[in-house]
Amino acid sequence: MKVLGIRNSPTKIRFSIIEGDATTYVFINHNGENKIDMPKSLKTEAEIFQWVKSEFKRIFDKYGPFDHMAIKQNENVPTRYSSVRPVMFLDCLATMVAIENNTPFSSHIYTSIGTKSKEVVSFVESKVTKSTTNWDSQMADAIAAAIKNLK
Repeated sequence: MKVLGIRNSPTKIRFSIIEGDATTYVFINHNGENKIDMPKSLKTEAEIFQWVKSEFKRIFDKYGPFDHMAIKQNENVPTRYSSVRPVMFLDCLATMVAIENNTPFSSHIYTSIGTKSKEVVSFVESKVTKSTTNWDSQMADAIAAAIKNLK
């Protein structure tokens, strides 16, 4: 099984490709492409959304097909809606590209993954080889969401 894990932020896309089954799996792109920074030249929401959708299409074309796509979504904190809103739109764009590629998808918060925000890095490091560059909690989020969906 090949699962694409996604963790979006207002300034970048983090993604992991996990291949295997629920007990034995590999973080395929641990030392390859796994972080895409948004160009600073993008100014409007329309420009950002068009660019992000094209990047998700590129990921599917270059690394797919995938058996599943899993998104680690922002935790729902009502007082922070304005800060999570842009990421919610990016998550929707990823979902649309998954649908266009006939790829099942899911979205997760920490409780559904079985960890917590402060523990996700150590949770993931106990399961896969971490990347030598760009390693952070957002990368761990993408991996944890992907692992959750292995069968």
